[in-house]
Amino acid sequence: MTTERIARFIVETKDDQIPNEAFKAAKRSFVDCLGVALGGSKQPEGAMITELVKELGGNDEAGVIGGGFKTSVPQAALANGVIAHALDYDDISTKFLAHPSVSLVPAILALAEKRRISGKEALSSYIIGFEAGANLGHIMGMTFFGRGWHATSILNSIGAGAAASRILRLNVQETRIALGIAASLAGGLKINFGTMTKPLHTGNAARNGILAAMLAHKGFTAHESALEGPNGLCQLYSGIECDLEQLKETLGKTWFILSPGIKYKPYPCCASIAGCADAILELKKKYAILPEDVSEIECRVSPLMIETGASIHSPRTGQEGRFSLEYDMAIAIIDGELSLKQYTDEKVNAPEVRDLIRKVKTTFPKDIGIGMEEPQEVVIRCKDGRHLSHRVEKHKGTAENPLTDDELSSKFRDCASLALSAEGAEEALRLVWHLDELKEISRLMELVTFAR
Repeated sequence: MTTERIARFIVETKDDQIPNEAFKAAKRSFVDCLGVALGGSKQPEGAMITELVKELGGNDEAGVIGGGFKTSVPQAALANGVIAHALDYDDISTKFLAHPSVSLVPAILALAEKRRISGKEALSSYIIGFEAGANLGHIMGMTFFGRGWHATSILNSIGAGAAASRILRLNVQETRIALGIAASLAGGLKINFGTMTKPLHTGNAARNGILAAMLAHKGFTAHESALEGPNGLCQLYSGIECDLEQLKETLGKTWFILSPGIKYKPYPCCASIAGCADAILELKKKYAILPEDVSEIECRVSPLMIETGASIHSPRTGQEGRFSLEYDMAIAIIDGELSLKQYTDEKVNAPEVRDLIRKVKTTFPKDIGIGMEEPQEVVIRCKDGRHLSHRVEKHKGTAENPLTDDELSSKFRDCASLALSAEGAEEALRLVWHLDELKEISRLMELVTFAR
């Protein structure tokens, strides 16, 4: 049975059975996620969820990033999950079909702080949670998105539940129940992309996983096979009969955290846009294109890339701009960069931006393909008759064209500068890069919670 097989993997996998490279990959995800969370703590949705969680109260168990206070473990996971996804600058996995770290890391940090576990245990819990979610994503496929579900909010509930079950040291039966509870708690709608509810999905998933594991630990009940069957999670969300037997060949044998790995975003916008972003920034740099030079910008992409995220064609807010291919192309020509400062309501509504947005069109050529890993190409047609094009096979941040450790550190500093002093950011960065050596994470959480 699928639920039991995943539960046994969660409970019975020993640290020495996990490849060393997987621990390195997990550490990179902690660096990336903590950085974007520090930046996200200063966004409006970060401030709102922090204020609400503080009003609700709770035991002083785990810190709210940038909030300056502690609350109960589930509430801290909720707040930090929202905060971490506020910038939409966090990592992504094409096997997980999700942004894995923005639920896994907050759930793990909240439990780790209360239970005073080591950094190495936090990393192994991340890996196990990641593989549980990624294996389900591998089985279920992309039909999620066509049906309007936000796969991150669903699969992250399972991944966070897996990680929490491991930290709480649940047995196989309890872990099966935790997965069943998490399966019923999971949910999220794509229609909310471009609003504050999208990051609420990831915070809710982090809390879902913790609540599921805590309830199972107390003897709460759920169906033991909630992931499979005619009314189980896999079929209900994907709408098809899933080949659940695939787990025999992948779970604990093929480590998806290593292959195809995790993508780390070079730009604070939807990952579906990244190839076109690389392309237009290269054209802007090479030809010094000005807005007044442009008669048309054609983005040649897979239709799935628009369907999965870049679907807001006429954004009106900075948050909507993160999910608009048209806006990213326009602002890249105007500013020559796609960084945190580009995603504001003021920039989205600037007259020259609105004018250039109308000149962007999207096409789906057969030579591009229809999948998730397809190349992307930008063609700029200029008023002087020039046709300038650039094609990107693997965009920056993929396994084939990765962000280096130094680039991840620079990204961390850039995001953390919104919340921490330079000295505090450097200490936090040092601690997270040495997470596997920490006996507990209290000093790291003190830094990021109280923003010193």
